[in-house]
Amino acid sequence: MTSQKTPAPRVPRESLAARISSLKTSKAKSYAAFIQKGDQPGMTPCWGAIAARFVADFATDEERLAVLDKVIEEGDRRPLYLFLETSRARPKLLEALCARAGQLPVAVQRNLAAMTEAATQVAAHLDDFDPSAQAVWNGGEDTKRAERELLASRVGELTALSYFVPDAVDPAKEPPAAPIITPRRGTGRTPR
Repeated sequence: MTSQKTPAPRVPRESLAARISSLKTSKAKSYAAFIQKGDQPGMTPCWGAIAARFVADFATDEERLAVLDKVIEEGDRRPLYLFLETSRARPKLLEALCARAGQLPVAVQRNLAAMTEAATQVAAHLDDFDPSAQAVWNGGEDTKRAERELLASRVGELTALSYFVPDAVDPAKEPPAAPIITPRRGTGRTPR
């Protein structure tokens, strides 16, 4: 009987940080460290802070293009949705996304095919898109609008939280909550 080691579970935060850190630039290493540990003690960055930091740290198209391949390699749709959303006004980045359409998850391809801002780039690379994304492209405006709304919803959910603060106190040892005092019915006074 051979003992088989169970692989360690993949932790997306650590995996994404390691991929970005492999770019070996000081900016990429700083961003990767932020993804893993944040910049404030006791506060873990969530996608809202991670996206805001990405926009701030990687201001040029060239800097973002360097990160794009690492994000695609990761295969996690969440950073891809955020990359797509933050690339709306950047034709060079939309072109790069369309040129790599076959490497993107189908859901991201569908979102990209529905983006008004990417219409020229999608048309130039349509054969590289999954048939499902091609159906979005060839669908009517209602189909594209629904896909855009889906992306907006996903991005909204992802960016709703900027930081997570883990509980520092064991719930079993927390002090009891203070009693809630409500006014007596009809008197407008609080009980004494």
